[in-house]
Amino acid sequence: MRHLISFALLSICAFSGKSFAEDAKPAPSGDSFSAGIGLAYVPEYAGADKSRVLPLPFLERTYASGVFLSTQRGIGYETTVGDFKLSAALGYGGGREDHKRNYFSGSDALKGMGKIDGSAQAVLSVGYQLGSVGLDFTTRQNINHREYGNTYAISANTPLYSDSSDQIGFGMSATYGDNKHMQTYYGVTARQALYSGYRTYTAKAGFENVTAGINWNHVLDAKWSVHSGLGINRLTSDAADSPLTKRKTTPMVMTALIYKF
Repeated sequence: MRHLISFALLSICAFSGKSFAEDAKPAPSGDSFSAGIGLAYVPEYAGADKSRVLPLPFLERTYASGVFLSTQRGIGYETTVGDFKLSAALGYGGGREDHKRNYFSGSDALKGMGKIDGSAQAVLSVGYQLGSVGLDFTTRQNINHREYGNTYAISANTPLYSDSSDQIGFGMSATYGDNKHMQTYYGVTARQALYSGYRTYTAKAGFENVTAGINWNHVLDAKWSVHSGLGINRLTSDAADSPLTKRKTTPMVMTALIYKF
């Protein structure tokens, strides 16, 4: 479930090319603090044919020095070097349950596949503004579970409309997973096949998914804003062909009410 929430945030919220906290004007000191709560409609796991509505808490503290503390981005540092924006953070990659523990976690479609534990991750990003188009490259490197592999994502976003109260943007991204990542989330070992009933399957490195969507931020007043996103995710290559994949294309919707202190 935590892996899914992280995926939804990166795929939908990041379309604007900035975090929730950046949607409002920064405080004069350069420091800011934002908090909010929202809802996200996402699949039970990547490739599931069932979806659910989950709560989406948000907190972010940024400092003029470039340090940030965020439920979305982790704990890290961001700076600008020439035309490039660089950031490094310690984040968290959620795991995956092999049965439905409750409404909010797990899926019975994964019975016998075994649990995937959560893992600390090093999140490194490089951004570049090319005219009105923002380009980003982000890699998530597992730290305490190196056997889960790593991912590499490229994204592009551009504004469609902007005035004093509304900002609308379009974005798209593609995520590449290495051999370990793809096998962890989409492969089926002989042991897993014995207990789950799925056929054995080896998932090799390749592009895991492509995502596209619309992002809308509506400013209510100097403190309050509503941040919403509508996106579609399409699994590709070995992720799409996995026996665990029941549905290759899934919609994702989220909305959140944000307060800036």
